[in-house]
Order: sequence, then C-alpha cells, then structure tokens
Amino acid sequence: MTDAVVTWRDRAFPDGGVPLAEVGAQGWNLLNGDFHLPVVALRENAIERNLRLMRDYCARHDVLIAPHAKTTMSPALVERQLAAGAWGVTVANVQQARVFLMAGVQRILIANPVVGPADLRYLEACRRADPDLQVLMLVDSVETVSMLADRAVAAGGDLRPQAVMIELGYSGGRGGVRSTEEAVRVARAVHEADGLQLVGLEGYEGLVPGADLDERRRRVAEFLGWSATVLHDLLDRGMLPARGALVSFGGSSYFDLVVTQFREAWRGQRIEVVLRSGCYLTHDHGLYARTSPFSGQVPAPLPALEVWAEVLSRPDPGRAILGAGRRDVSTDADLPLPVAVRRDGHTRPVAGLQVTAVNDQHAMVAVPENVSLEVGDLVCLGVSHPCTTFDKWRLIPVVADTYEVTDAVRTYF
Repeated sequence: MTDAVVTWRDRAFPDGGVPLAEVGAQGWNLLNGDFHLPVVALRENAIERNLRLMRDYCARHDVLIAPHAKTTMSPALVERQLAAGAWGVTVANVQQARVFLMAGVQRILIANPVVGPADLRYLEACRRADPDLQVLMLVDSVETVSMLADRAVAAGGDLRPQAVMIELGYSGGRGGVRSTEEAVRVARAVHEADGLQLVGLEGYEGLVPGADLDERRRRVAEFLGWSATVLHDLLDRGMLPARGALVSFGGSSYFDLVVTQFREAWRGQRIEVVLRSGCYLTHDHGLYARTSPFSGQVPAPLPALEVWAEVLSRPDPGRAILGAGRRDVSTDADLPLPVAVRRDGHTRPVAGLQVTAVNDQHAMVAVPENVSLEVGDLVCLGVSHPCTTFDKWRLIPVVADTYEVTDAVRTYF
C-alpha cells in the first residue's frame, strides 16, 4: 500500500516525515504533549484480547469469520484479523473491495449485489489476473442474476464461474428476497445462467427492529429461523452444494443467535457458517457494550478505540467545552461518553460527566459539582459505534497502556 510516511496531512501527529514503519521507535507519548489534540487512539492490549476472544469463539463453535472491513477500512488491522484465523473479509461495495485487493486479500465477500458496469469489469479483470482470487457476490432478484450472466457471457468462457449467494431479507429491511418462493425462483435463475455458481445464502440481521433488546433478539431469532427453512428447501431441491454450502449472517450484536440456529441446532447436511462481525475487533463503550454477545463474559472484551480532547473553556458553572466534535468522534449511535480525565500527567477514571451536545469541533459537557475539571485537562471520550470514528482519521496511533505510541495504522475510506 502507499502512504508509507507520516506527513502534515496526518492530523494530530508530530511533523517530520517519519516513515510509518518507524513510528514506534520515536519515543512518542500520546498524552504528554507530543501530539496535537484532539487525537484518536487504538489500545494494543484491547485489540489483542478481542482478537483472541473471537478466534476462540469461532474455534469453539466450528464457525468461520469474514470480518466486515468497513468498520476500520485498514489493511493493517485486517491483516491481523486474517493472521488470527479469519476465513476472508467482507466489504460493502467494490470501492472497499479495491482497498483489500490491493493489499493482497484473496477471499472477499461483497455483502451487496454488484450491478455497476465499471464494478463488474474491474472484478472481472482482477479474477482474470489472479485465478486463485475468490470474490463472492449477492443476488436477490432474477434481474440481478441476468445482469451478472450477461457480463459473464461477454467476458468469455475462460474464467471460473462467478460465485454468488442468495441474499435473504425481511419486510421493511434492506435488500434480500422476502419469501421462500422468491428464493427458489432466484436460485433457479442462477442454475440456468451461464457463468454463475450458487454457493450459499446470506443475510443481515443487525437492523431487525424492536422496542428493546429482548424484542430485537426475538425477532432476529424468527428471521434466522425462516432463513433456516429456506436453506433446507434449497438443499432438498439440490440447488445448493450437498456439502460445504455457505451460510453467512452475523453482525456484531447477534452472532450468538446465528451460531444457535445454524450450528448448534443444525440437523442437516454439512454447511459452513461464516460470521461477518467487524466491530468485535475494537468493541466500544456504548452500542456494542450493550448488545455484543461477548459483553458480560469473562474475560470480557475491551473497548480499544478512544478520542482524547482538551477542556477549552468553563464558560458557565456546571458546563465545560471540549475541543472535539462530530468531525472527530462517533455521534450516530450515542453521544461520546467521557470515561477518564488527565491532569498533570496523571489519569483518573471519571463518572458523572455527560456530553449533552456536539458541534463540528466542540462537545458540550455537563459537569457535576463533585467533579473537578479545569481548562487544559484532557478528557478521554469513549466511542459508541466505532465505524464512524474510524472514518474520520486517516492515520491512527496504536498505544500501550501508558500511552506510549507503539505503531500506527492507516485507513482508506
């Protein structure tokens, strides 16, 4: 990949043109005045723990994982996930796939239909250049199947058939067939098409609605139960491989229900279950702290991603202004969560601080009378939904527990 040198474009980092590979040798400390603030950080010990948790979980339950790389869009972090046993990676579109194809990833699941001419030509060229490359696409209509088949015919007969998976969906959701009959119709269209091969089923349960977590989990289980009936039907009809059919579900909140439905309760022919959680790598302080199946277990996952900001002003009693806002930290799932304060080189956990509003570059914080907070203090903001913090930073320092900078990883959004 490119961008091998730290430059002025890498916000928060010291200037000086340091090679990326030598960042860990500079003796920098994130919080002792070497970095401009606000600054994001990845905690090394948390990443390692979370990698081990998912590796061990997959091994224990005999499932695979193709982590959704949209979370980090970082080849360096995806390389660590692959080294920890990931089966492949998931992306949302061809633009994201390009990043990881350039990084040498050999198995990519594109978790959406691909219909654009430029996208199809690009993937065709990649597959032609590397016959071992595995790219899986989704289909949820006979129209999509027809488009892919037309492209396969135009490409000629020297390529292996394009592997596709039927996407299953639910009423009011995103893509995906809504009935068993529709799934059978799409499967039949794939079998009748030249240049395509049906290898499995896919769905995404992470946005199933519900009034609370218990209701959402119940509705997710219902959706997965129906998906299992579709799988049985297609297997019985001989429309999926008798052994090794792929079944892929599993965001970061309900992958335990996927395991229950498709591994623990499975009483049919052999299938391969592929989870797609991406946010397990960093966990968080909010959304996934509440919903991850790993939360509450021992050892528990650790939030690895955080943003540090200075207290710029105490304009009113009970109110502080931080120098970080929606340009710096996630605000789409929850407002940032203050978890620690640093003063005079000492960091202490803090409770009671609450971010009440954010602007582009500022956070407004309610400060109880019993909490000491002064101008110049540093506040650690915990993250809820890490995806939308990663996409704000093109170079992220990796730190030890004492905030010595040991490495840095690039993102390519």
